[in-house]
Amino acid sequence: MRRLSALILFCSFVSAVPAHAADQDEAVQKTIKTLINAIRYNKDDIAAKQLAFQPMAKALMAESWTTMSETERKEFVTNLEGLIRGISFTKGREMFQYLDGLLYDPVKVEKDRAQCKATIVVHRDLKKTEIPVVWVLAKEAGNWKVIDTVSLGESTTAAIRSEQIQPLMREGGVPAVLAAMRKKLGELKK
Repeated sequence: MRRLSALILFCSFVSAVPAHAADQDEAVQKTIKTLINAIRYNKDDIAAKQLAFQPMAKALMAESWTTMSETERKEFVTNLEGLIRGISFTKGREMFQYLDGLLYDPVKVEKDRAQCKATIVVHRDLKKTEIPVVWVLAKEAGNWKVIDTVSLGESTTAAIRSEQIQPLMREGGVPAVLAAMRKKLGELKK
């Protein structure tokens, strides 16, 4: 009888694990799919809700984030959202208009972070292209939100930090970064 009880307990545990993993996969994949479709169909407000701008901002500014005033942080996050809407969403729309499918690998979850490799299948000019992207997500208010993407082995956040943020920080610190963001936003509005 004891063995039967242990077997039943073990089987219920084993069957519960895949269900939980499937739920995590589904939740993460839903965030990615919602983001891509919202960008594709010009629903930028919905797309923006799938992103965690403050964690992105912290990653972009790295150690400088702790020295920024609350006002500077708020402006940085607001400017970051504006730039993503104006640049990334626009470029995404160009690519996603030819979207043919999304193929997901299993999601890898560690605490409040998840990674999911998704292959974006695009058909354009009778040519099929597969674009593998690793999506990095974080839990924010109980929901998965995208905080980074990795393409061709390079993190988007790390590339922006090293190519754009760090040179500006060396030039003039946080004020130079914020000024450059304001300038780019102004150009996008024209």
